[in-house]
Amino acid sequence: MQPPLNVRLATLDVLLETTIPAFLSPPPSRDTLREWFDRARIPRFKANPLARRGGGHVYYSVAAVEKFLRSHTLPGPMWPPPSP
Repeated sequence: MQPPLNVRLATLDVLLETTIPAFLSPPPSRDTLREWFDRARIPRFKANPLARRGGGHVYYSVAAVEKFLRSHTLPGPMWPPPSP
């Protein structure tokens, strides 16, 4: 058994593999997520802060992404369970 992940920053690709599927299925596109995160002002960081355009990965705050998804998604299935 693997220990639980304890990550503070993650790229969009890592979020799409780990965090996003726990809240949304199927996961939205990278462009949609980037727009949502920008609109929600989720903190993002670059490995090289001097690289303004291109070059380097962008990292998002995992805690902020999880908080955003928890506040914008409904828990459990969205349809009523079948009646017996």
